Amino acid sequence: MDFRQDLIDIVNKSGAHPASGVNHCLRVYHLAKELSNSLILDDEVLYTASMLHDTGKYPIYSLKNVDHALRSKGVTSNILQQMMFSPIKLPIVLDAVENHMYYSEPGRSDEAVYLRDSDILDNFGNIGLMRLFSLVGQDELIMTTENAVDRARLFADALPHKVSTKAGKRLAVKRREETLRFLAGIKRQTAEFAWL
Repeated sequence: MDFRQDLIDIVNKSGAHPASGVNHCLRVYHLAKELSNSLILDDEVLYTASMLHDTGKYPIYSLKNVDHALRSKGVTSNILQQMMFSPIKLPIVLDAVENHMYYSEPGRSDEAVYLRDSDILDNFGNIGLMRLFSLVGQDELIMTTENAVDRARLFADALPHKVSTKAGKRLAVKRREETLRFLAGIKRQTAEFAWL
């Protein structure tokens, strides 16, 4: 079987919520390629890290009170060693997975930097809003639509400053504007959020 399809199958069988499942992983991968189009990245490393970066939050792999990025690193290491993944590329993938969160410093490789920026960017703007509202009632931090609105505001304010590449920063401005337009419209249509 094809290695890339194997990774898709792993995510599909993990119990991942659609907001953080295969389509999220594929968007992160393709956005990282788009943002880094002037560089030559190791495509196998980028694809693998993109597909497995959130495994630690998926029901089949998650552990209570363990940061999902660290858990993802451990899960990814086990999966890739079983798949006989290149021992030279494995540390690069693991660094990218461990450091993909907005609260982490970017990893050491270009693949890690672009993976992190792309993951951050997938959390706001139109696509981020869609993901956020699909999690209402499914995530302990987003139990109500009010929680989702608050998180959208937080993401619009904080996440653009976490992006580190020039191309990512340009896109962050656009996605922030998309988020703010949405929030302004919702505010108008719900009597200052009273009718959410």
